[in-house]
Amino acid sequence: MFEELNVVKGLEIHRRNRFDPGAELLSLMAEGPISALGTEEDGERRTAWLATGYDEVRQVLSSDKFSARLIYGGTAAGIAWPGFLTHYDPPDHTRLRRLVTPPFAIRRMQGFRPEVRQIVEDTLDTIEDMGGPADFVPQFGWAIATTATCDFLGIPRDDQADLSRTLHASRTERTDKRRNTAGNKYMQYMNKAVARVRRDPGDDLFGVVVREHGDEITDAELAGVAAFIMGAGGDQVARFLAAGALLMADFPEQFDILRDRPDTVPDWLEELNRYLTTDEKLHPRIAKEDVTIGGRLIKAGDTVTCSLLGANRANFPAPEDEFDITREKSPHVSFGHGIHHCLGRPLAEMVFREAIPALARRFPKLRLAEPERKLKFGPPPFDVEALLLDW
Repeated sequence: MFEELNVVKGLEIHRRNRFDPGAELLSLMAEGPISALGTEEDGERRTAWLATGYDEVRQVLSSDKFSARLIYGGTAAGIAWPGFLTHYDPPDHTRLRRLVTPPFAIRRMQGFRPEVRQIVEDTLDTIEDMGGPADFVPQFGWAIATTATCDFLGIPRDDQADLSRTLHASRTERTDKRRNTAGNKYMQYMNKAVARVRRDPGDDLFGVVVREHGDEITDAELAGVAAFIMGAGGDQVARFLAAGALLMADFPEQFDILRDRPDTVPDWLEELNRYLTTDEKLHPRIAKEDVTIGGRLIKAGDTVTCSLLGANRANFPAPEDEFDITREKSPHVSFGHGIHHCLGRPLAEMVFREAIPALARRFPKLRLAEPERKLKFGPPPFDVEALLLDW
């Protein structure tokens, strides 16, 4: 089935060897910057493609010849989940993004930085008081990511723990029924939060949007935006932080530089983003008309999955691809590209810039507590299921 080529196979080929691309993705990368995953003939012939070249990925993501709407069975479903920006095309995407961008302005982000810094320090205090070894997936990654994102959204601290558990369950429960139940509970909370903020808007994301554009955005869209940002901040940021902690244990000498001589590595975060690429791929784009990418003819109705990991690690396993925290200006597409470039990047990178150096300062001897035990990684996106570290 075409959906299996786009979704299931897309996940399987992005299974990794720790931080590195796995054998199947490497094989496809060796074929060239864009390769065919398979075809289906159901009245018309459609091909599922994988773009792994840096330039080719950027071309797909910046082209108006592709649709970002959810794809089922190889066709644009014509459905966008309210508020989920990655499921929209212009002009709807243009309108909604304009409405929800103000809370991410540089001035507001700088005003939020002291709160993020305190969240990081409080989290590290808790870990230190607990004593090692500690599981840095929930204790470091999820603790910082969900608290910072919830505070940014304006979700009360008393509600945050339960909301975080619900979000996690909606993505990790083993059965569809349990995931759907958790997902429904998660959205019910967001709907109630929207109703609350309509009555009394604060200075958080909800409040800013309601005060400045309240008449231009529906309750369903606002709840969807909040759910989308919470999902990205609570899940994707948490996975990056856990991966960063593991990377610190693997490459202690490089993080010594970040701790002792931070002024000499101004582009360290760009290198972490490039090397980790904790979201390996984006959901497939569907071609609205014939277009040539990487010398291959992509026909209308074909789909292209953009491999962010392939684009960011194009030279693997060459020495110039190795992790190097001193690398200058690492080009990467870890936050996507084009009109769907990650809206929450300013918030995510603020958290990264506060959390990673603080971790290096506080725990300079961070190491695997059980180095002989093989770490267990989940399916993509990057997910280490437990990370016991000592110091």
